[in-house]
Amino acid sequence: MSNARSVTVLGGGLAGLSAAQKFTEAGWSVTVVESRAEVGGLASSYENAGYTYDLGPHRLYSNLEALNDHFKMVLDGNWDYRDRLSRIYMRGAFFDYPLKASNVIQLSPWLIFRSFFDYMAVRVRNAISPIPDDNFENWIVKRFGRTLYELFFGTYTRKAWGIPCTQISADWAAQRISLLSLWDTVKKTLFKPKNVPRTYVSRFLYPKTGGIGALSLGYRRLIEKDGGEVICGARVTKLDSEGARVTAVHYEKDGRDHVLEPDLVVSTIPLTMLVPMLGERVPKEVHDAVDGLIHKGIVFVYLMLDRETLTPDHWVYIPEEHIAVHRISEFTNFSRETAPAGKTMVCAEITATVGDNYWNMADEDLIKLAADNLATLKLLDPTEVRDGGFVKRVDYAYPIYDLTYRGHVRSLIDYLRTYKNMLSTGRQGLFRYGNMDHSIAMGHAVARRILEDSAIDHEQIAAGDEYFG
Repeated sequence: MSNARSVTVLGGGLAGLSAAQKFTEAGWSVTVVESRAEVGGLASSYENAGYTYDLGPHRLYSNLEALNDHFKMVLDGNWDYRDRLSRIYMRGAFFDYPLKASNVIQLSPWLIFRSFFDYMAVRVRNAISPIPDDNFENWIVKRFGRTLYELFFGTYTRKAWGIPCTQISADWAAQRISLLSLWDTVKKTLFKPKNVPRTYVSRFLYPKTGGIGALSLGYRRLIEKDGGEVICGARVTKLDSEGARVTAVHYEKDGRDHVLEPDLVVSTIPLTMLVPMLGERVPKEVHDAVDGLIHKGIVFVYLMLDRETLTPDHWVYIPEEHIAVHRISEFTNFSRETAPAGKTMVCAEITATVGDNYWNMADEDLIKLAADNLATLKLLDPTEVRDGGFVKRVDYAYPIYDLTYRGHVRSLIDYLRTYKNMLSTGRQGLFRYGNMDHSIAMGHAVARRILEDSAIDHEQIAAGDEYFG
């Protein structure tokens, strides 16, 4: 691939855009093919009735200063720092996220006793007979005890994913939760650690105007400035191949079929969509691996409120299982420019599977459900939703890390490696739940691997115990 000079990027999310920008910067002929009307994927922003809104909350931060500088370059001055505030709301009270030792003190005396008794009991039990890290529940219970597991971790995860925590891989806990034990919680509360995990980072970047989608549009601007082409509203339909090479990319736009014949293909679309596009030559066991992977969708319900602010938080987790909404975010806390003066918008998220009750529920019923949920929690009065609301649905939101996912992903990636001029990367292309900076770093790694003819392994980004937060 070292002599390749043209690349087609499938998918216009952050991984695809960041890779495309590096290729155009190096003088390659670049075409980005995106199925939606605009670039960005989950990092898209929209406007409605004077409001700017994102698909849930986004914070832009990297442990690598060079990557933070890159974000600023792409945003071209349209950025500012924000001081993060995110909490958990349950039992009528707010708790810090990430968890602090002081939060345990907020509980009732009985729950405090149970929490510490369970913690000490599990430490003794684990010393005698180690608890295996074979699923999400065991991983958390082993480090926090069962009471804190149920209060702060199990209930929310079970609610958001819709499956028992014993059926979720421990990978999810290892990558998402940076506090390894209750004692670790106490230490990190009392003594600021030298190497701060990203979960504890309080400052992040966010665009002054345009929502998080300003970052995606910044990439598009740079790609097109350097001669690249971004085609939106274009659905990839199939890939032709001969031997170990992809020879053509077919896509449909405006009712017409189009064909591209690039030297290199970089795919950031879901693995479960990409592999079937390769046609009949794909072995049955690889198709079976596709069938073994599951995605969870999100229904985003936006409530326009006749008040300046609801909470000071960027986002709030809601683990209460009798409440459909699992997280809310407020874009005016990211930037005051996202709403008309004196008003705010709350984004209420409900996880769903395509075709289930929440997914198929009428928009007006979802708006009422979200407003009633927040009223039940005493966070707002439904009469404040005077300007109404609206709904957006996203199907490929969360890759589900069930107990079998890793083997299925490995089968798909191993098969795709047999194609010498195609690389699959990004959140969707690797079936990996990463943050925005991980997606961008993956795109950069793919580009550098080709441009520098190096052994950079983009698949290892965000693959370990990253403490995403």
